[in-house]
Amino acid sequence: MDHPQRVAGLAVLDGVPIVEALERCTDRFATAWWHWFFFAQPDKPERAINADPDAWYGGDPAVQGAPAFTEYRAAIHDPATVHAMLEDYRAGLGIDRSHDEADRAAGRRLRCPLLVAWSARDDLEQLYGDPLAVWSAWADDLRGRVIDSGHHMAEEAPDELAGALLGFLSEITASGR
Repeated sequence: MDHPQRVAGLAVLDGVPIVEALERCTDRFATAWWHWFFFAQPDKPERAINADPDAWYGGDPAVQGAPAFTEYRAAIHDPATVHAMLEDYRAGLGIDRSHDEADRAAGRRLRCPLLVAWSARDDLEQLYGDPLAVWSAWADDLRGRVIDSGHHMAEEAPDELAGALLGFLSEITASGR
């Protein structure tokens, strides 16, 4: 929305605008996704996670694939990476929400084509209903794709996700955007 002349297309994976997520926050969401609110706190999450990243994050090389799992483990054992991941949650509950609220109040919408892809075996639909219905308030040129995966979409279904992204990008390129 901030730079429509520079963005030809947008793909969003397993998400809705943060203001939409927070406005739909119920006890079910708070129970399942309590970590969002914990991660937004200063300092304490880093101390808890960095004490034992493997116990905190888990992961399974059989599901993620051995090379991806190795990279994942290296990332979760790097305190700077953990801090950066937590900063994303802090921004979501702060500046990102404020920006979403301002964009909505001003009637701004995504002008570029938007692909929303979500995991079939995660809980995006259970928490928010049809993700495309949520995104329809934000974008006119909208399409969606369910990916047969759990929470770690890129690691669990890399070929299916890559196919969806390449198809979307090819479509944009062919349309001359």
